[in-house]
Amino acid sequence: MRITVRAGQVGHIRQGLQVYGALEGDRHPERLLPASSARDQQLKQLVTGSGFRGAPNEIVLLPKGTQWVLVVGLGKAKELSIEKIRQCAGTAARTARAQGFTAVTLPVIVERGLGPVEVMAQASAEGALLGLYRYDKLKQLSKHEQSRRIEAITLVVEQSGDLGAAKHGAHKGQVIAEAVSLARDLINGPSNLVTPTVLADEARKIAKQFRLKCTVIPFARLKQLGFGGIVGVAQGASHPAQFIVLEYKPAPRPAGRNRRGGRATKTYALCGKGITFDTGGINIKPSAKMELMKYDMAGAAAVLGTIKAAATLKLPVRIIGIIAATDNMPSGSAQKPGDVLTTLSGKTVEVLNTDAEGRLVLTDCLHYAKRFKPDYTIDLATLTGACVIALGSEAVGLMGNDEKLAERITKAGEQTHERVWRLPMWEEYGGQLIKSDIADLRNVTNTGEAGTITAAKFLEAFVEGMHWAHLDIAGTAWSDKPKPYIPKGAVGIGVRLLIELMEKGK
Repeated sequence: MRITVRAGQVGHIRQGLQVYGALEGDRHPERLLPASSARDQQLKQLVTGSGFRGAPNEIVLLPKGTQWVLVVGLGKAKELSIEKIRQCAGTAARTARAQGFTAVTLPVIVERGLGPVEVMAQASAEGALLGLYRYDKLKQLSKHEQSRRIEAITLVVEQSGDLGAAKHGAHKGQVIAEAVSLARDLINGPSNLVTPTVLADEARKIAKQFRLKCTVIPFARLKQLGFGGIVGVAQGASHPAQFIVLEYKPAPRPAGRNRRGGRATKTYALCGKGITFDTGGINIKPSAKMELMKYDMAGAAAVLGTIKAAATLKLPVRIIGIIAATDNMPSGSAQKPGDVLTTLSGKTVEVLNTDAEGRLVLTDCLHYAKRFKPDYTIDLATLTGACVIALGSEAVGLMGNDEKLAERITKAGEQTHERVWRLPMWEEYGGQLIKSDIADLRNVTNTGEAGTITAAKFLEAFVEGMHWAHLDIAGTAWSDKPKPYIPKGAVGIGVRLLIELMEKGK
């Protein structure tokens, strides 16, 4: 996919479909965006006569001379946001492809104080590219289907002085969109094709491309080294477990001003749950929708995508990506309810439910992270069905032990629209609820209440001395219906959020 940034006006570019935005409300010319489009009398008349209202992501396709124009609704003026621009670009790109266009021209909308031109160009590039994503590599596409592809996207800024900033924003948006698409591909891939070994190979591929350090500890070695959390979960699986460590650090700063690189300002440990298929183990899940349990490695996919984006953008931070990858299967060798595991930390865990396996593998990830002395540790996991019940598909559950880190994550979530919602971590949710009679801890409570929070309290026992945040992405990692720039299926959540968080620094 080729993204070009030009200075001028959308209406002057004759290639492909021209796109405009429009605010919802009375039919006044100033509701057309960019503002210069309001001076186009022919366009105004076309929009006015179409009955178009401008509701969010409402579309109208109109002939204008020898060209076709698409107007996308942006909603009410007082609710206009960067997210609405991102959605507009996604809706426009998907519509253009569906209508058979091979090129699309989008304005970089900078009016109404939404943000600097770089940010707006990034939002438009992200929205368009993520909106065009589809997982079709396992299909035999007809020639007609193969031909329906957007080959070029042009972003237009009206002021030539904005060209440099817009190009930088568009480049950043493309890099992040490609990283999200990598995560989506891994999550959408069936579990017989995306195994723990494949995740390890993907980490090695990223390491080779960017000259990063990658360590993969195989199952036999994990047993010898005392990784009891992942070994307990993996012992019933036929695909061997892989413990993956991928380290990014910025290269020395090159000569010249304002160049990326140099000494890392902070170290982030990103821990990803990588359950490539989750049957529930001996406590087997109901059969309905079990095929979706291939997405239980969405946390691991987000970590890989984030490191790839960070390395491409040369972020001035050090990132340690730690992934515990395995299937959770029932078999004669699988762990059983009542078994006791000794985790890498030395703490023992009584397994009351084998379907609460994500927290078991994360114990080893979180403890292993300590050897890198990170400034911040963040884990991402499709951890609990209780989070889906509590927050649905719109918010990530956020818990942790660092107020400032939580505030920064919340702010990054608002900026990227990968929003989080803080849940309490009061002592009453831990204590006796997760204390075992025969081991240090049990992996589920007897009451079944507050499942998302008590899972986080369990993880908290393994992060002593760390600034830590836990992101439960169970409800947000998969979408049952398409949205403007999110397809049905894998969302790839976490990549944009983490890049925003780390780029903004303290």
